[in-house]
Amino acid sequence: MFERKRIDVTDRVTARFHNDGMKLYIDKQPIGEVEYSPAGNQYRLEAGYTKEQNKFYQYADVQTGKQQQYTDCDSEQGWC
Repeated sequence: MFERKRIDVTDRVTARFHNDGMKLYIDKQPIGEVEYSPAGNQYRLEAGYTKEQNKFYQYADVQTGKQQQYTDCDSEQGWC
């Protein structure tokens, strides 16, 4: 079963200057941009990413519960 989780990715976000702002990346994949203006910074992030209280988060489907095994060997302690 999968569950939607919010994962803190702040430590993985990098930025590169671009025109009047910066482009944001995780592992060289663009996730958004920041535009500087007199009214304040404007963040535009790709779907699945948010920014809250100076932290960046990614929403992902994470497997929860017991993982299914290729073979059912639980009563044999891993041996079939």
